[in-house]
Amino acid sequence: MKIIILPILLLLAGLSVADELTVTASSWPPYVSEDLYENGVAVALTGEVLRRAGYQSTVTIEPWPAALEKTMAGTYDVVTSLWQTADRSTRLSFSDPLLTNYIVFVRRDASGIVFNDRSDLDGLRIGIVEDYAYREEPYDTKGIDISAAGSVSDNIRKLRAGELDLVLADGRVAAYEIDQLIAGKELSIIRKPLATRSLRIAVSRQHPDHEKIIAAINDSIARMQADGSYNAILATFRISQ
Repeated sequence: MKIIILPILLLLAGLSVADELTVTASSWPPYVSEDLYENGVAVALTGEVLRRAGYQSTVTIEPWPAALEKTMAGTYDVVTSLWQTADRSTRLSFSDPLLTNYIVFVRRDASGIVFNDRSDLDGLRIGIVEDYAYREEPYDTKGIDISAAGSVSDNIRKLRAGELDLVLADGRVAAYEIDQLIAGKELSIIRKPLATRSLRIAVSRQHPDHEKIIAAINDSIARMQADGSYNAILATFRISQ
């Protein structure tokens, strides 16, 4: 009897492992944060999308850009809250969009800085986050002093200290960071966006079933959007598409 049971148990164990995916993301509130309900809206969406696609998942929050690099290398199966680029697509398979991101500038109100076109940025010191793909196409940065930091919150602090003139960030992230500040009213978001991006889930091409997983994820996203459960999760976080 033991001889019969052991192979069966091993087979079942193999099936369980095959249906479990390791997920990573970097802290990026309100999308990802260990301090938020269900680790943030993007993690909550991704977990439910994977569950409906037939996969169990475990989530590990990693610093940026380690989450991206480790998923590309195959350490993790899935990375969430990511913008697609041609370079990333060589090592990751990307899902259909989860949300639309509006990439905006944050300013000190007292500066009076406006943004209508590229010429308005000449001579300014602009804070970005290292390795973030803010635009899908290259942008002329001649005459602009670009400063890269590890996070939007780092750049916001530099902006308040007068070390930067503008900070480039996703609109929801910028609003979240400003809301955390006691003196946040001294900062504001310039309404005109520099660009829009699509937030996606990505699967490592190191995973042998990456195409199958992405197809299942896309089907799951479509079904959730159709039955209303997608918007219900967004509403929990007071976020709209």
